[in-house]
Amino acid sequence: MYIIQESKNTSTASLPKLPDIQDGLFKLILFSNLDSLVLNGQEVLFVTKLKLTGNNVIGSIVFPDASLEELKYFLEVNVKNFNTNQKIIIKKLALEAENNQKLQIEVSSNF
Repeated sequence: MYIIQESKNTSTASLPKLPDIQDGLFKLILFSNLDSLVLNGQEVLFVTKLKLTGNNVIGSIVFPDASLEELKYFLEVNVKNFNTNQKIIIKKLALEAENNQKLQIEVSSNF
């Protein structure tokens, strides 16, 4: 299994800025809609992954694998790290990954 990954990082905030997230998401949605990926004449399996890392984030979460309970817990333990807008962005990213099964999105610490 091959992973086509775009990473966005910030060392000063808990989540990269929205334009950076949108840029990575746009690129990976394009890649995730490929019908196939061929390497040396052989078709290979692949997923696309957007990795978002930030300062002081506790734990990590990967969508669409994470359950609603895991999302709630992740936001709870990071209550001081994510503001209201960032929490909304994370929830929307979870929905995007749920709707596009070839797209994984990870939110984690940059350490």
